[in-house]
Amino acid sequence: MVGLCRNVVVMGVCGVGKSTVASRLAARCNGHFLEGDQFHPPENVGAMASGIPLTDKERWVWLGEICNGIGALNARDDAPVFLACSALKRSYRTLLRVRTGPLAIIHLDGDSAIIHQRLHARRDHFMPPSLLGSQLRDLEPPDTHAEAPVRRFDIARSLDQIIEEAEHFCRRHVASAGRSPSGETPSRQQIP
Repeated sequence: MVGLCRNVVVMGVCGVGKSTVASRLAARCNGHFLEGDQFHPPENVGAMASGIPLTDKERWVWLGEICNGIGALNARDDAPVFLACSALKRSYRTLLRVRTGPLAIIHLDGDSAIIHQRLHARRDHFMPPSLLGSQLRDLEPPDTHAEAPVRRFDIARSLDQIIEEAEHFCRRHVASAGRSPSGETPSRQQIP
């Protein structure tokens, strides 16, 4: 049996809604939201914007910076951290776990046609739709036993359904989820 986790990664390929889900869960569970994309060095952003997939070497640097960001938030208080991060490979998730402690995984997944449609609809993001294929090839879905706790959500479902069930998952598996900084559990009405 896996104990309670301190941090949550909302993972998946580009365009599945990681940032939206992670930020809403952070608000509902009184946690911190961390946007993984903000930790990319300019060279990574430039490569992706040009349609060049990142190598493992480039991703290791990025993941190291993310671990530093999680560590800083964990040192600040007991609130859980909700990270929006592709975390495509098992080795990447292992690094996050080794560097930051037990990790709950929410995997947003779905039909590639839906994801492609979403990528074409979004604006002001450096990741072009042409990189979806390389991300799907790199994706190693989390092992529900070896990487537990893990919960997969199909993005064809409504955002409200995903958030509701993901919040329930977090309250079962994440330490301090839903607690205020004082340690008290707020009522449902107080959670945004």
